[in-house]
Amino acid sequence: MSNSIQYISCPSRSICASPSSTPEELERRAIIQRNDLLLHEAVIKNDTDGVRKILKEPVDINSRNNYGRAPIHWASARGNIDIMDMLLNAHCDIEARDKENKSALHEACQGGHVEVTQMLLAREAAMEARDNQENTPLHVAVQHQQNQIVQILLDNGADPDSENQKGNTPVHIAASLGSKGILNSLLQHGASLAVQNQSGNTALHMACQANEAETVEILINKGANLNCLNKRLQTPIHIAAEMGHTEICKLLLAAGADIEQREQGGRTPLYIAARGSFTAIVDMIIKTARLDYPGTEENGDNKKEGSGLKPKLSRRWRSTSKDEGRAKEYERLKEILYKLAYKHLGHGEWKRLAHHWAFTDDQIKAIEHQYNGPSSYKEHGFRMMLIWTHGLSADVNPIKELYESLVAIGKKPLADTLRRKIDQENEARRSGNNKQKCSKCSIC
Repeated sequence: MSNSIQYISCPSRSICASPSSTPEELERRAIIQRNDLLLHEAVIKNDTDGVRKILKEPVDINSRNNYGRAPIHWASARGNIDIMDMLLNAHCDIEARDKENKSALHEACQGGHVEVTQMLLAREAAMEARDNQENTPLHVAVQHQQNQIVQILLDNGADPDSENQKGNTPVHIAASLGSKGILNSLLQHGASLAVQNQSGNTALHMACQANEAETVEILINKGANLNCLNKRLQTPIHIAAEMGHTEICKLLLAAGADIEQREQGGRTPLYIAARGSFTAIVDMIIKTARLDYPGTEENGDNKKEGSGLKPKLSRRWRSTSKDEGRAKEYERLKEILYKLAYKHLGHGEWKRLAHHWAFTDDQIKAIEHQYNGPSSYKEHGFRMMLIWTHGLSADVNPIKELYESLVAIGKKPLADTLRRKIDQENEARRSGNNKQKCSKCSIC
């Protein structure tokens, strides 16, 4: 016999023996207690005929086992509609609670038993019943990703914004699990995206933490607050950056997340990503920040000392993959920048170039954080220059801009060498394939 049905507790003092009990009373109580045990066993085994037979005998239909479960809990958990019907017709307590304070409706929702759920709702089972964790049946259905049950509960008026002990609504749970269908159902029934749990997290915070990129995209499109602060003053992008969730950071940045907000420790998303050695996220944040800088004509008196020229920057991210010609130009530019960084720029010179291009000190420190070592400055310089190219508008000649920038930081001999080398390579190409000179790979 299962351990779950070995012990049956007395729900009322009237069943327990007393010194004044007559032999007949004692015998009757013994029969009831035996039948209670048999009823639990029959329900657990889905023995419909056995349940029908026992219900004709003296039995406490609401007796509990050592887990506090009544027969209706077992029947609901197993989804046996016939046994449920018999128990309910025998006037069992539809709101009976076990030791976790779960009702039969909690059990049916957890197991995804549609017919039992509908039967309990038709008998007016409490949809807002709460277990020891303050979870409603809707919380339980969402937690166990029972899509159809969720829809039934919502259609019957379940509160989509009910909060459990941790302050989580069903939306919080769906977002953290990446349950997109359930999330959409909740939102269609008026669920709020603005609710913050006990930690101050919204559904967007939780989706970011769980690395559920598609869910994050849904929440963004539905108008979730990108910059809501939790109890640690973290926005969703702080969490994504801290956990190294690159794709989610990309979505948040593209949607306009605030990259300057500091959490309670004073750290920005850029600092957090750099500290975690998440290079791709660091680069994305810097690229995004630089898209907001003004062009040359807007720079006015705010130029740093020595920055004679500043490239025009576009708010649209540079794309090279869809245009074969642009892709080839970009690969050629990368080759030039690689050679410049690894063979020609000395220690610290990449920083002068970065300052000339209006990189901030924090951005430079974030780039420097990676690849520590005597030659790491070469990698730092190369990364910085790739970030710089990302924001250039289509009408800017990057080679010409690079030449003028090298001159501006006092590297004219290197700039002239670069110009001669590129001109020689362009001439060789024209001689070899009789094609026109690439305007983006020349100085003039």
